Amino acid sequence: MAFSGNCYYIDLKGDDANIGTSPDAPFRSFAPLKNIKLGPNDKVFLKRGCTWNEELFLEGQGTPDGFIEVTAYGEGDRPKIQRSGHISERCIRINNASYFKMSSIEVCNAGAGIVLFYDHSYHNKSVYLDDIVAHDFFGIYRASGESSSIEEWKSYRSPDRVGFSLGICVTGNDSTPYNDECVLSDFRVTNTTIYKTGGGIGLDWCDHRCCDGSMANHNKFQDVLFENLHLYDNDVPDVSLTSMFLQCVTNAIVKNVVIDKGAGGAPWGTAAIHLQLAKNVHLENVTILNMPHTGVSDQCGIDFEADVDNCSIINCTFMNNAGAAIEFLANFDCSPDAVSRNILIKGCKFFNNNYMKMYTNPSQILVQNWQKDNRPTGWIVDCEYLNPEEVVFLGGDGFTDGFVTHNNTEITRDIYEENAYHLQLPSRSRA
Repeated sequence: MAFSGNCYYIDLKGDDANIGTSPDAPFRSFAPLKNIKLGPNDKVFLKRGCTWNEELFLEGQGTPDGFIEVTAYGEGDRPKIQRSGHISERCIRINNASYFKMSSIEVCNAGAGIVLFYDHSYHNKSVYLDDIVAHDFFGIYRASGESSSIEEWKSYRSPDRVGFSLGICVTGNDSTPYNDECVLSDFRVTNTTIYKTGGGIGLDWCDHRCCDGSMANHNKFQDVLFENLHLYDNDVPDVSLTSMFLQCVTNAIVKNVVIDKGAGGAPWGTAAIHLQLAKNVHLENVTILNMPHTGVSDQCGIDFEADVDNCSIINCTFMNNAGAAIEFLANFDCSPDAVSRNILIKGCKFFNNNYMKMYTNPSQILVQNWQKDNRPTGWIVDCEYLNPEEVVFLGGDGFTDGFVTHNNTEITRDIYEENAYHLQLPSRSRA
């Protein structure tokens, strides 16, 4: 039996004493929603053109035929949640969401943007975020408190297991007996723009650890889709680690994504896309360019940090990144199976990556012997490349013989300049 659900309207011209269930008698603030546990078919409408400086806190679960929805109504710009810029602030926190949709919202100017938090809550399904604009999040570098050079931020400890200043973050509480349980499946972020953050989107799970410190598994998140995203200028000094953090995930698709200047100067290194404890990941038509040189480690396009199994990178473009386009590490602190395997790189373009000549035998596809015996396996086929001076296509001080290479073509700079290799990037619209 389907429930009709309730509708809640919020408008700065409203009043919290109103009934709130009619656009003619809306709430003014988010405060009344803190006492309401949302259920199937419930809807929350934020008035377009309004800006709130408060956290939108939501809790509740829908059903397959009765999603909870949060969206905009009226005319004008997206409703905006703009905080005061303090590291402890969040724009939106959603507890234990399942069968939940959010769309057409702008969030900005806090420690983190939209936080999906799961408190020992498992087997949640179908959370969809669409048409989100998220920007200006800064200050948090790991939940341990490592952060920027500003003393206030250095002393801060995140109480909600948010490890980085992400525009969109999924995290929560967990413990070892439930390490094999999936937290969220069928998670989608689509048609979204994220910029000026310490991290764009993160399947973070507090940097792959449960609350008791044990290592998380591959399957905290399953069946993830990131599509039609523009992530740029996510290079906040001192705290900016990545634009896309994929860890503890099985079955993920990243498609039609542009990452331009994807990270900055986080002290442990930077990558536009960070992969670890991941299985069955497919990247297609992803463009990564202009990773800046900030004097830290990596500065790469895609970082295979540890234990990535069965990943395909198809028809992607890597251009003008300070470090390698793709870097393979083997971080045994993350997993005993740290070396990545079964990696297919096909039909990709590699232009002028690792122009800073990072690491021994600098290359555009770089295998580092870090921490030890790093011999990733897979196939590199049908790619085109233009190397910077003194840089090779595939190299490093690790073992590259685990890759089968075929039909990879080096082009000349004249051909590169004469042909249509120059990218038509999305407009950097902040609307």
